[in-house]
Amino acid sequence: MLMMLTRRWMSFLSGVVLSLVIPVFAGGQQRTTPRAQTNAPATQATQAKPSSTPIATQAQTGGATTGSKETKGTWQLKISKGQPQLFSLKADHAPAKEIAAELKRRLNVPVLLSPVMEKARITLEFTGTPLEGALRMIAPQPYVDYEITGDGAAPKLVAIYLYALNEPPPAESAVVTGSSQALLIEGNTEDGIDGSSDKEAQDKTLSVKIERNQVTLHAHRQPLSVVLGELANKVDIPFEMPYDSPELVDVDLSNATMEQVVHALSPNVHLYQRTDLQTFETRPLRIVLAPPTNTQQTTKM
Repeated sequence: MLMMLTRRWMSFLSGVVLSLVIPVFAGGQQRTTPRAQTNAPATQATQAKPSSTPIATQAQTGGATTGSKETKGTWQLKISKGQPQLFSLKADHAPAKEIAAELKRRLNVPVLLSPVMEKARITLEFTGTPLEGALRMIAPQPYVDYEITGDGAAPKLVAIYLYALNEPPPAESAVVTGSSQALLIEGNTEDGIDGSSDKEAQDKTLSVKIERNQVTLHAHRQPLSVVLGELANKVDIPFEMPYDSPELVDVDLSNATMEQVVHALSPNVHLYQRTDLQTFETRPLRIVLAPPTNTQQTTKM
């Protein structure tokens, strides 16, 4: 009897222990599940963070920032002191007219903008670039005027024009203009010669032909003013002679450029021409026969 009671008591105690152990395991599983759910959002946020960096970089690169930077813009222009001059520019949404004003101040030449470029803003960066290459990056359609002299000196920069595409080009006399006191010779220089024999004699000693911007010139002891007048007539540009030159020329050129002709004629000849930096085509604007600055040879042989 006693043994039966003992066995029943042991069974009762075993049931109590089992009933206490089972809830403990169940409670442990329920506590671990919320921890896994809490950690999952934190992992997603960590993965999404790097993707925001390229977006901010694109906004800064595109100049879409707000505040004073968008209103005024920033730029820095550097020009080397040696020859040839090299240009470096870093601009972020900078007004083109401010950069043009700085070019005018540093180069001491007129820098004219078209109506479109007056309102344009520039974002670009380049370093160590020659002038013509720099102007092509600053404006879609730039032009430059140069003065070329017969003394062999390097071409002199006269004017810069910054234009947009499909705009009318600047007037040929926008900067390069004649003197009101100068003698302008335009038209056929042979009209004033009396008698057919004199005209035939001149034709034999003076011949000027222009084909595809190439000059063929033959002159035998001809007055320089007459040769320049005929050359200006052929290329349809004004010829300026502010004084009566006694120079005579004797030249024989075939398929030469206008620069080569000027160098072959006289150190007193000044040729003004314009270069389209988009097509690199050059157009003569005016020829001037200036007074000599010192004692020079009056006959070009």
